[in-house]
Amino acid sequence: MAIGILAFGCPSPKVTKYETMAYKSASPENRLKIEQGKIDVGMSIEECKVSCPGCQFLRKFTNMKEYELWEVIGSGKDLYLHVQNGRIEKVAVKVAKPPRRLFGH
Repeated sequence: MAIGILAFGCPSPKVTKYETMAYKSASPENRLKIEQGKIDVGMSIEECKVSCPGCQFLRKFTNMKEYELWEVIGSGKDLYLHVQNGRIEKVAVKVAKPPRRLFGH
């Protein structure tokens, strides 16, 4: 039995969003957004990840001027995040494209 514990270790307790560095270092406004599960302007990507742990965050684009485009999928959120200098500048709802018409009908 002792070998099993040494081999696998003790399970570590799950960290709550309130114990993360992103939450602890967030501004009071962003802490409230995290508590409410929101993703909004002024937040960092790390704060967004804590706010929506069930979401997938995919970096789609980065350029030399520290501009990034992220896509968020999951938990009822389909968003694009425009990030500049580490903070969200704009949140855009991802809209599904209508199907293409064939033969001009």
